[in-house]
Amino acid sequence: MDNLKLNKQQIQAAVDQLTSQPEGLNKLMEIALNSLMKAERSSYLESAKTGNKANGYRAVNGLGIGDSLSLQVPRDRLGQFKPWLLNVMKDQSESLNELCFELYAKGLTTRDIESITKSIYGQHLSKSQISRVTTSLSEAMQQFRERELASYYPIIYLDATFIKTKRERVSSEAYYIVLAVLPDMTREVIGIYNAPTESSSNWKDICEDLKQRGLKQTDLFVTDNLTGLDGALEQHFNAPIQKCVLHLKREVLRKTKKQHRNEMAADLAYIFQLDNDADNKGFLLTRAQTFYQKWKTRYPKLTLFNDPDRFSYYATYLDFEYDIRNMIYTTNWIERLNKSFKRTIKIRNSMPNVESVLTLLSKVAIDMNSSTYRHPVSRLIKSDLFN
Repeated sequence: MDNLKLNKQQIQAAVDQLTSQPEGLNKLMEIALNSLMKAERSSYLESAKTGNKANGYRAVNGLGIGDSLSLQVPRDRLGQFKPWLLNVMKDQSESLNELCFELYAKGLTTRDIESITKSIYGQHLSKSQISRVTTSLSEAMQQFRERELASYYPIIYLDATFIKTKRERVSSEAYYIVLAVLPDMTREVIGIYNAPTESSSNWKDICEDLKQRGLKQTDLFVTDNLTGLDGALEQHFNAPIQKCVLHLKREVLRKTKKQHRNEMAADLAYIFQLDNDADNKGFLLTRAQTFYQKWKTRYPKLTLFNDPDRFSYYATYLDFEYDIRNMIYTTNWIERLNKSFKRTIKIRNSMPNVESVLTLLSKVAIDMNSSTYRHPVSRLIKSDLFN
């Protein structure tokens, strides 16, 4: 039987008969791949200068068509033989792992991914296997979060988003995001952190981490209105701070009676004349004090508008060129990123642990970093920022 010789037509007929059977194509692939690896081992042993010999086989699974392949990988006594086909199967496995992670990052559940990989690859991956895939990639995501930073970014946005996460119980936890604008006006996420709540003390720790990773200088921080955040930044960096004007407006209008709301909104728009390229910080602070005098009887807690030192944090954008004011008076840029994070998380009621959230957020950030989104201003360099 070992000396059986078939002509081309006979071989073709045997192949046709085999492939016409259920799962015949996969069986043919198994036979062919096993034979190729066996022949490769024979060639390897013949050319070896040592007294190496064949030493049986080990079973592995490969990706087939609608089902997995059962392959027999030849072994040698010295453990030196590595079939070329193993590299192909390794690439297949890595591609499947990457696909699982991409699908998971896009919001599919482990059950969805299990169904997809079964129908496309014939490779049944259980929830635990898929979880191991995502876990194996979490190390790469951690390296992304801990990578070395450039020493200088023109603009840095800071914000926190809240995601339901399980510790002892499920609750909304704060995930701190640091988004930088590069000199070519592209964006890059340079920090993702977690803490149960948002506080200025946590931001102090984040500032320390950013410095340890290489950040030395920025021309502007753009933040929300968290109490104490400005002090945390000023403790670590010598850079101006712009607090979000939209957050301030929303906060004021939320505490305004319905009958005064339209008039109050119009007055706030008059204070922040975003389309006035001739406006400056002095004019704005004067308008804010006038606003306070008008409304202080009805709303005495609006003392912020009468305090130039505190209110100047909302007017910092006027120290910059008019062309970029609309991108720095608010935290909109980083809030858009947070919406992308929420879309990824939305399909899940809650995340099983903090690490799973950090891994997913890191993947979204990496995808965003690879995009070419730019502000319409074509170039931003330090000398151009200030009037």
